[in-house]
Amino acid sequence: MAQRKSKKEVDMPTAVMTMIKANIMAYVVTAIFVLLGSIILTYTSASPQVESMIVIIGIIVSAFLAGYDTAKVDNKNGYKWGAIGGSLYFIIFLILGTVINKLNNIAPGVMFLIAFLVLISSSVAGMFSVNYQK
Repeated sequence: MAQRKSKKEVDMPTAVMTMIKANIMAYVVTAIFVLLGSIILTYTSASPQVESMIVIIGIIVSAFLAGYDTAKVDNKNGYKWGAIGGSLYFIIFLILGTVINKLNNIAPGVMFLIAFLVLISSSVAGMFSVNYQK
């Protein structure tokens, strides 16, 4: 009779600290993209839509980073850990946007699209993270 291997338990305090660190790094990347968009808007004749696109790309890259780093806590289920990291990123995004009153003039469809992109990006990043661990 073959014995089943016991499932490796994830240390939750370590997982929580990893999620916090991953999201801090993700928001540093987001800030860089926001600054880049602002600089381009200020010093070129680019339209505000260019800045919006740069910020959206920054959000996707940042969610990817959050998902990738969060999924490092486990050696399987990368998409779940990536989605958890991305969800935390989006929740923080909503809280910060509400606090500084910048979400008032964003259409619900755009907000849904951002949530979808964050979830997909972070889930894919989690899968990459688990598959490329050493």
